[in-house]
Amino acid sequence: MSSKLTKAEQTLRTRRAIIERSRYLFATKGYAATGTEEIIEGLGITRGALYHQFGDKLGVFKAVVAEAYDEMTDYIGHKIEGLEDSWEQLVVGCQAFLEIAQRGDLQRIVYIEAPAVLAADTLVEFDQYGFGLLHQGIQVVVEEGKLHTIDVEGFAHLVNGALNELAIWVAKSKDRERLKTAQALVEALLNSHRTTS
Repeated sequence: MSSKLTKAEQTLRTRRAIIERSRYLFATKGYAATGTEEIIEGLGITRGALYHQFGDKLGVFKAVVAEAYDEMTDYIGHKIEGLEDSWEQLVVGCQAFLEIAQRGDLQRIVYIEAPAVLAADTLVEFDQYGFGLLHQGIQVVVEEGKLHTIDVEGFAHLVNGALNELAIWVAKSKDRERLKTAQALVEALLNSHRTTS
């Protein structure tokens, strides 16, 4: 029986190896300090293979960031799984987003390197799914009469902006208490619009 990989399997394996190696380097050294030679070192592939897969180093970085955003969405989904109250889902989901800012493997890539390297519209593109979930969560609590706001979409952007800024604030500090402060602030922001009835 042959265990030889098909071309498609080999391509997938090469792509995975590049992403994993790049992710480690971007998380530990940063984007600017990481060269393409360093990325392929020890992988048994050529620079041409990297360019064929991703175009350039920026293409590799975008793939790493896209994967990181998928992981963030999965993490938030896992945190709210099993919660039946829509208000609790909204608060816990927002707080879970902030927790990621202290996860070493994602912290530097998402909150420090990505905003410095990628254009704002690219970051918005990566955040579309996460923003969609936040928007939907706010829509639900408004429809249930648990939150009052002038405009649902506008409020979703307000909360999203606050979350992104707070996450960067948390990520750039070694103070572990800053996360608790950020989580309390976002909960206070949501509670300030919560209906009393």
